[in-house]
Amino acid sequence: MSPVCLPRHPAVGYLRLVRAMRATAIALLTTAACVIAAEPDVPAAIEKLADSPSRVVLYSLDPIKHTDSVEPEKTFHEYIIRGRADIIDAAERRALVQTLARGARDATPNMTHACFNPRHGLRVERGSYAADFVICFECLQVQACGFQPADFFLTSAAPQPTFDESLRHHNLPLPEK
Repeated sequence: MSPVCLPRHPAVGYLRLVRAMRATAIALLTTAACVIAAEPDVPAAIEKLADSPSRVVLYSLDPIKHTDSVEPEKTFHEYIIRGRADIIDAAERRALVQTLARGARDATPNMTHACFNPRHGLRVERGSYAADFVICFECLQVQACGFQPADFFLTSAAPQPTFDESLRHHNLPLPEK
């Protein structure tokens, strides 16, 4: 007597696909975290910006990304600006940029979460060069625009008190936790 082959339930194939996709996603995220954390030039490049920035703008951001129906001048890389301040004092400009460099240097490799709810932003101009940093201290990630050597990098939580103190100093809304 031969064994009876029962038809396979349709969900079995779906579950295998989901498992394979999950394994692939974990592998990609792990690789991305290693690449993000492995940028040794990031702190040095940020420190170079701190030498003599011609302009620094600090932003308090709404952490929800808005891609439509919002005027571009009211957003910073698609996040609504809750408040902004041109940092005029050279020492304060240097402190903000240097603390961001210190955070990048002190970041724990591969220690990140997947939230990316940025509540802080920083624009650093040096001559005709401008770099924007969209910062999430919740997941310790920074999205950089116009910045070489990286589009993303990790930070520590250490810069947040300096950023929050500067927001308070300029009467800007503190990020909601």
